[in-house]
Amino acid sequence: MKVIALMIGKSSSSGVPGKNISYVLNHRLCEYGLMAAQESKYVDDIYVSTDCPVIAKVGESYGAKIIQRPPELVDPNTKTEDVISHAHELITKEHTKEFTYYVLLLANGGFINSLILDQAIEKIEKKPEFDSCVGAVSADMFTPVRAKKITSDDEIVPFMDLDIFGKITSNRDSAGGVFFIDLSLAVIRPYCFDTMDGTPPFFWLGKKIMPFKKDFGGDLDATWQYPVLESWLKDNSSKG
Repeated sequence: MKVIALMIGKSSSSGVPGKNISYVLNHRLCEYGLMAAQESKYVDDIYVSTDCPVIAKVGESYGAKIIQRPPELVDPNTKTEDVISHAHELITKEHTKEFTYYVLLLANGGFINSLILDQAIEKIEKKPEFDSCVGAVSADMFTPVRAKKITSDDEIVPFMDLDIFGKITSNRDSAGGVFFIDLSLAVIRPYCFDTMDGTPPFFWLGKKIMPFKKDFGGDLDATWQYPVLESWLKDNSSKG
């Protein structure tokens, strides 16, 4: 088995400015994914794709090879799949022999450690029919049955057609359990990066995705998430 870790992270951020290099407890946010990769039993090489000098410097401190993004990928609206494809092309040129998995790390994805990462790798290794294994966080309180949107004339209405759920009630569990993908944890077979034909919007995960259930997770995009991440890291990180 050969495993390549790829972290992606940019300088700009529309949610929390500078979030990727902000400090969470004693380390920058982007460090937690790199720690997990460095401490993993299975990760052989680490790459970092970025336009941010600070992320690049941090990456180098963990032994990562830096992929400098070309000008066309240095934009707040750059698509994740384009960044991944660019890095994948360069990485495969360096590795003449095929490798088994990518571990995709987000610079703002702190809900990860080496134990979880290694367990996810071991899980997908036993199931060759799956394209990827990703974090799955139970979130029944955010069921689509209760999701709403606000119209142009300031009316709040269902986000989607509720008829697809059949009979629903005020019980939030009436539509069944709800899970959200936590991109802090993603183990992916390399061919997924070749095709990019997975289920939208995460095209790089392939079509058959294996869940790795987690108590909590998510990529950090709002200030309220900081204390939640700090609490999780205190319980789950060896470097918290």
